[in-house]
Formats: sequence, structure tokens, C-alpha cells
Amino acid sequence: MLGLLLLVGAVAAVAADVPAPSAAPPPPAESEPAAALPDLESPAPAGMVSSLIVTQLGECPIIISAPHGGTAKIPGVSLRKGVGLEKGPAGFFTGRDGGTEELAQEIATEIAAKTGKKPYLVVARFARTYTDANRPPEIAYEDPDAKPVYDEYHALLTQYCRDVKKKFGRGLLIDVHGQGQSAETIYRGTNNGNSVKLLRERFGEAAHTGDKSMFGLLAANGCTVYPTQPGVKEKEGLSGGYITKHYGSSGGFGIDSMQFEFGMKYRAEAARKDTAKKVTAAVAAFSDLYLTDKN
Repeated sequence: MLGLLLLVGAVAAVAADVPAPSAAPPPPAESEPAAALPDLESPAPAGMVSSLIVTQLGECPIIISAPHGGTAKIPGVSLRKGVGLEKGPAGFFTGRDGGTEELAQEIATEIAAKTGKKPYLVVARFARTYTDANRPPEIAYEDPDAKPVYDEYHALLTQYCRDVKKKFGRGLLIDVHGQGQSAETIYRGTNNGNSVKLLRERFGEAAHTGDKSMFGLLAANGCTVYPTQPGVKEKEGLSGGYITKHYGSSGGFGIDSMQFEFGMKYRAEAARKDTAKKVTAAVAAFSDLYLTDKN
């Protein structure tokens, strides 16, 4: 059982034990259409934000984020319509990345079990139909009552990124997503290297694209990944979103970030534990190579 903290504010934490949750432009990265979720009549009560975001204070320089797997309604908040907004991977989209809420928590559990140290964790329980935590605020929500939820998600990521930098000097944020383009593939998203600029400067391009890179290590643990060769650009539409850009090397927080775009083979309920074990093996090896004091 993963020990989770549900934070009401970015700086206040309440400990809790929560059981694990059972050549045209490319299509959006996400794989599931938005569900029709009715609005509630009354606004969110005080403290509601804490029930809409799962979070955990970490003990190692790994942060796991999952913004698009939630299904919960935000009370009193209208559904997003996207009128006048550009559609697609960087614009308006409300599809759910099914299974990523659960997968992110499974990965966090496995990392703690394997390494003895918990990663930081921020996972959306709220549905993307109300606010999209992987978009800049000007297009992330339409109802102002959704703002506190969006702001809290990013306040937590900001706090954790700064904490990792202060405690460990370097770190990695992994943003967990789902894609529908290839069920058997995990796509790398580093904004074509920009969100791991610090990693590349310290250890060379091989740390980003070689056999001992994160995705090279995933491949060595039995995952099908893309890109597989140095010099090949990341898949358009899956190369990294707002979170990787904002919190990665190019964002000024002093850590790196990567987007993991999981195909359904890896997100399906029966596969999640195995996926988490493979990801954890790669994360542990990567951390030993690039995130420890000896490096």
C-alpha cells in the first residue's frame, strides 16, 4: 500500500495511507475520448482540492507526475468547451489517458520497494474535461472555479522541483501519459533534448539517446521504445508538453524532465505491475548513473 499525502496547500501536508487504485498533422497523443461528465450544482467546498490530487513527499531525486488519468468531477465547475482554441496535442483536447493515474502510483510503489526511497508524486484525480494541468493557464481552464485545482497541481510540482534541486542538486521529473498511436510503444518526450539539457551538458548526448539513456534502459528491460537511434527526432505531437517544458532544463528549476507516452499494452490493468517493474528497473539504473553524488 502506497503511503500518500493529500495536500490542501503547496506547503501543508497531511499523511494518509491510501490503497492502490484498483502527412497530415498527427492526432492528439491521448487515446480515449472524453466522457460526458455532468456538472454539479454547488461549488467545491473548502479542502476539496486535497481530494482531487494525490501527492507524496519524496526521498530521492525523482518526481512522477500524471495529469491526464483522472475521472473525478470538480464540483460546480463547467465543462471546457474549447471555443476558439486550437485543437490538438498542444491545444484543446479533453481525452483521458486511461490507466495513467493508476500506473503512476504503481511506479511510485515499485521505486520505493526497489530502492528503499519514495519518489515525489503528483497525480490528478480530476478529469481533464474541467482543467488540463498539462497546458499553460491561459488555455487550461475556462471556469474560474477550476483555477484553485490547476494552481495547486502546479504549486506542488514547483515545490517538489525546488526541493529536489535543494536536496540533491539534480533530479528528473517523469510526466506519465498515454498515447493511441502505437499500443506496444513507449514514446520519449524531451522536447527533442531541450528538457534534458542539463543531463546532456553533464554526461553527453549518449545519456539522452544511447544504450545507457533512460529509454535505452527501458529497451534493455523489454520495452519497445521510440526513438531508438541517436539523431532521430521524437514523434511529433508526443515530444513533450507544457509540464516537461516548464519544469525541465529549459524552465529554470535546475532539473531535467521527460515525458513517457505509454501505449495501451503498458497501461492496461493486467499489465501495469509488470510495466511498473520495468520502468523502475530503468529509473534505478538511470539514477545510479546520473543522479547520484558519485557522478
